[in-house]
Amino acid sequence: MMYLADRLAGGVWGHLVGDAIGVPYEFTRAEAIQRVEWGHRGTHGQPAGTWSDDGALMLALLDSLLSRGFDIEDQGRRAMRWLDENAYAPGPLFDIGNTTHGALQRLKRGVRASEAGLAGEADNGNGSLMRILAVALVDRHRSLEELVEHAMQASALTHRHPRAQVACAVYCVIARSLLRGEPREDGFARALESVRGLVSGPHHSELVTIEDFAAPSGSGYVVDTLWSAWTAFAASRSYAETIERAIQFGSDTDTTAAVAGGLAGIYWGRSGIPAEWLSALRGREIVEPLVARLLT
Repeated sequence: MMYLADRLAGGVWGHLVGDAIGVPYEFTRAEAIQRVEWGHRGTHGQPAGTWSDDGALMLALLDSLLSRGFDIEDQGRRAMRWLDENAYAPGPLFDIGNTTHGALQRLKRGVRASEAGLAGEADNGNGSLMRILAVALVDRHRSLEELVEHAMQASALTHRHPRAQVACAVYCVIARSLLRGEPREDGFARALESVRGLVSGPHHSELVTIEDFAAPSGSGYVVDTLWSAWTAFAASRSYAETIERAIQFGSDTDTTAAVAGGLAGIYWGRSGIPAEWLSALRGREIVEPLVARLLT
């Protein structure tokens, strides 16, 4: 029987390791990825074991939730610390999505955090999904209604379109189920039905868009990322296989692998992540205190 602490730590470390392995493959076509290897030096030219904005903003959200409870204004301040001060990152900023950058610039101009996120049809990138795991980890004891509401509100900091918000909610419900040791079989479908019973209006309508998506390809579109990550995870027999499958989609490899890695880390635990990957991850001094606080 796997202990909850192993699953919680696995979620954090699994997200970061997946992100770091995916960074050098970002924007690579699927057919050009023959093997997935730790230490590959490709896109961005970063040292091996470097996580991207995905990992940094997940850690910023985790720190906020552990420090202040659910406070979206505080979430915005911590995201700004990453942007302006390189907080939560093992090195200088080297990647940021357009929608996330636009939202943080609105924050700088004094827009409230709850209204900072962009909400157009074209603003359905994966920039809120990539950090949202922290909500599932910290809110694991809350009601399903609160978990879904918090996931959608946290998304709105950068991605306020209902589609991005419900994608985050579905992901958090899947992660919560895995934390409880529930089977992963049909986990996506069960999460969709759970969220469907808790949202209304445009959020309810967007669940059909998510449900009907049929061609995961690893792109930066939030629905594609959600399905690509789930597909990689659901087809795999280990954490390592999950990450390899996620990256082999090509395109937005760091985010697909981070989102898939969070689920795989919960499912197989920290103990299921290859030791050589964990030991070579940069920035451990940033992560370890946050994980310790999460576990207490």
